[in-house]
Amino acid sequence: MITPILESKRILLRPLSINDARHIFKRWTSDSEVAKFMIWDLHKSVDDTMEWLKIEVQNINNEYHYVWGFVLKETGELFGSGSINFKEELGCYELGYNIMKKYWGQGLTTEAGKVILDFATKILGEKKFFCRHAVDNIGSKKVMTKLGFKYYADSSYTSFNGEKTFLSQDYYLMIE
Repeated sequence: MITPILESKRILLRPLSINDARHIFKRWTSDSEVAKFMIWDLHKSVDDTMEWLKIEVQNINNEYHYVWGFVLKETGELFGSGSINFKEELGCYELGYNIMKKYWGQGLTTEAGKVILDFATKILGEKKFFCRHAVDNIGSKKVMTKLGFKYYADSSYTSFNGEKTFLSQDYYLMIE
């Protein structure tokens, strides 16, 4: 299934495109505070963002990988992204997200997460989801709990380049 356009009260969730690279780089992938706890590495140039977006565009038809850009309906500003990716080892989709620092604490990530989970349950028929946050990332913990995720276990994860390892807390959401 092609990644569909979704929406909530304040947000339009749409597939990302190569044309978003400069905006995304300037707004969040080059921001060390946004990237601080992420599995992806801080983007040092717009080319890094472009390489990531090329992968996302290639995967737009992948039924196990859905990524959306978050756009404020009121202004048209692209302010973040979120995804669900099927993890074979977990037997479920993992939810991930990140947004511009300017919009932290406004409930936008939770709002977008609800739309993504609604899509996954109603359209994909999924009932189980995984999510994790670095122990020190309290904002992400708040989003997960507001979405209904329940703490499962402590663990850790390592960044793609292998330079950062984070102690984390793992959560699951079971839809009845």
